[in-house]
Amino acid sequence: MKKNLGTLLIESGLITKKLLGEALQRQVIFGGRLGTNLIEMGAVPEEALLKVLSGQHRVPYAESRHFENIPGYVLESIPRDLLEKFLVIPIRATKNRVTLAMTNPTRLDVIDEVSFRTNKVIDPIIATELRITRELERYLGIRRAARFISTGATPAQAEKPPEPEPVHTLEEQDIIPLEEHESIKAEIEPADPLDVSDFNRMFWSVGNRDDVAQAVIQAGLRVMDNVFILLLKGDTAMGWMAGGKIPPPYDFGSWKLALDQAGIIDSVRQSREIEKGTGAVIFASNPWLEEISADIPPEVVVCPLVLKKHPVAAIIGFSWQHRLNDNEIEYLARIMRKASIAFEILILKSRIVML
Repeated sequence: MKKNLGTLLIESGLITKKLLGEALQRQVIFGGRLGTNLIEMGAVPEEALLKVLSGQHRVPYAESRHFENIPGYVLESIPRDLLEKFLVIPIRATKNRVTLAMTNPTRLDVIDEVSFRTNKVIDPIIATELRITRELERYLGIRRAARFISTGATPAQAEKPPEPEPVHTLEEQDIIPLEEHESIKAEIEPADPLDVSDFNRMFWSVGNRDDVAQAVIQAGLRVMDNVFILLLKGDTAMGWMAGGKIPPPYDFGSWKLALDQAGIIDSVRQSREIEKGTGAVIFASNPWLEEISADIPPEVVVCPLVLKKHPVAAIIGFSWQHRLNDNEIEYLARIMRKASIAFEILILKSRIVML
C-alpha cells in the first residue's frame, strides 16, 4: 500500500504526529496542499519536503535555481489557460519536449491534455504549490480568481409573478356559497426566512472548505444582499469567496490586507462578536472596502467565524434594502456556529484519512 505524505514525513523524522494534526487543521481551514501548510508553519523546509515528494512519486523535483530567469519562449510553450487551470509552469522547453513543474506529477489527465494542446512530450517534475503559485504570478501575473455565487434580483427587488387568470368551470348560478364553512379554510403559513434548520443538511454533508463557505454565503444572502468571506491567517486577511449581486474584484482570491490596517475586521477578530454600522461611517474608517465595492451600502455587517476560540474567517455583509434587526443578527450568529462545527467535522474526516 502506498504511504501518504503525512506518514512519510513522520517516518523520515521531519515532523511529529502533533505537527501533522496542526497542519491538517490548517489545511481544512485555509486550503492548499498539506506540504504548503507545513512550509508556512515553518515545520518543514521546502527542499526537504520536495525530496520526500520526489521519492513518493518517483519523479525528479524542481530546485529553486530551475525557476531563475525562465525564458519567454519557455513560458509561451504552454497555453496560458492551461497554466492557470492546472497550476503548472514550464521550466525547460525544446522543439518537441517540455519539462513541466507540477504539484502532482501523477495526474496523467493533466499531462495528456497539455501534451495534446502543445503537440509536445511532457516531462513532469515535482514542485511545491507555493513555488508554482509564486512563479506564475511573478512571470505571468496570474493570480487566483475569487469564487463567486451570483444571485439575481434580491428578494426585495424581485418582480412578483403575474396573477393567474381566473378559471371558470361552472356557471355562476351553479356555484353554491359556503359562507358557513369559511372558518375551516386552510391557511398556508409562509416559510420563515430565519429558520436555520434549512441549512442543517448543507453543513452536515460538507465535503470540503468551499462547501462550508457556500453554505455560509447562501444563508447570509437571506438577510443581506452581498456577502464576502475573508480568511484570517496569521496577521493577514485574505479574500476567499463571495456571493450576491455585486461580483468581487477578479483577483479577490489573491487579495490580502494586513490586519493592523483592517479596522473593523481586526476589531471583530479581537471581540469575536458581530459588529454592524452605517455604511458611510464604516467605509470612511476602512477605505480598503472600496476595493471590494465602489458603491457604499446603507449598512455593513461583519461576522467572525470562530473555531476552537480562534477567529479563522470574517464575513462582510452589505445590506442595501434594510437594516438588520436583532433577530437577523441572532440568525447570523447561529449560522456562524454551524459553520464552525462543520469545520470541526472536516478536520476529523481529514485525520481519519491520514490514519
